Amino acid sequence: MAITTGMCVGGKMLFMPILSLIFRDLGASDMNISISAAAWTTAAALSQYAGGEWSDRIGRVPVMIFACVVGSLALVAASFTNWWIPFLLFYMVFQSSHGVQMPVFSSVIGESVEPRRRGRAFGLVELCITMAAAGAPLLGARIMELTGTQQLLLLAAGLWLAAAVIRHRMLQETRPDSAGTVGFAFSEVVRGRLLSVTLVAVGCQVALMLTKVGPFMALHANDIMGITRVQINTYYAVGAACGVIISPLAGAVVERFGSYITLAASITAFGVSFLFWSVQTATPMIIIAYMFIGISFQFSLISLGAFRVVAIDDEVRGRALGALGTLSMLTAAVSVPLAGYLVDHLGPYVPFLMTMAIVVGVSARLLTLHRAGDERRNGEV
Repeated sequence: MAITTGMCVGGKMLFMPILSLIFRDLGASDMNISISAAAWTTAAALSQYAGGEWSDRIGRVPVMIFACVVGSLALVAASFTNWWIPFLLFYMVFQSSHGVQMPVFSSVIGESVEPRRRGRAFGLVELCITMAAAGAPLLGARIMELTGTQQLLLLAAGLWLAAAVIRHRMLQETRPDSAGTVGFAFSEVVRGRLLSVTLVAVGCQVALMLTKVGPFMALHANDIMGITRVQINTYYAVGAACGVIISPLAGAVVERFGSYITLAASITAFGVSFLFWSVQTATPMIIIAYMFIGISFQFSLISLGAFRVVAIDDEVRGRALGALGTLSMLTAAVSVPLAGYLVDHLGPYVPFLMTMAIVVGVSARLLTLHRAGDERRNGEV
């Protein structure tokens, strides 16, 4: 899973940094690109629930293999289009294939090891993902210089197909025998105990979207902090390198203290890091802030992955994780234009202040669940 997930992420990151420019080359205006981004984000969000549903009913491995094959074919088709609308349609299929795998990915990692070793497992996989995400854009830049952008899509398609073959030959099914034996409706994630789990998952996704994943970090760095594009990429790489180095330690910390406590501490540190970063002007402090962001981000991802598995019962894990993923991504997508509107009226620090408020609420909810002994439900502690 670590190797094949790294292959899939690496393939995607070959062309993701220039995706908007690919759309522009195919005749899309900036407004067309914005609409396209909303379309493919929605496709990825909605497909997550389907992926979780299928994985509970037919198994984790078949879903992951099928998604890789479909995603590979979609990229091949997209590489031969010469207009942005069919390119968007094929890319939406690719994003749906990516979305289908997201809840299954968490299930397979969590179910492949003993409950107490889930932190280390997620740490190992995130290490491979981070290395691939950092190295693939450099490889993509070199390939573009030699051949052009079409070959990036074809190479990504090859990596996805190779991942499907490796998973077919080497992955063993991890779905518990009890999976799918209990009925589950989408609405259950907003009722009872699962409401607390949903609030944590949604809050973390929105916090990431308002900071590291969304558009506000680069805009703030350039417009307010005066950092050039070259410096942004360089400092970002420094933070990513810190994340690579820290991944094994983060996994060990999750095993030692549990995912609930680790996630509460790391997501709070993540919010503080961004608030600290946003007010810096001196280069050494800016670099240190990027390092803090990279470390807290990696801790948050690893502990969030473990939390999502621990907090969901075996019988409904695939469907519940799919529902959480769909709800989280859709909420995060809505949060971006809302934050953008507030930035125009209240100032550039709004996304980071919003993030700080969100992570405090998330941490409080996690501590409440921890004190109630929720981690014992699936054997993490």
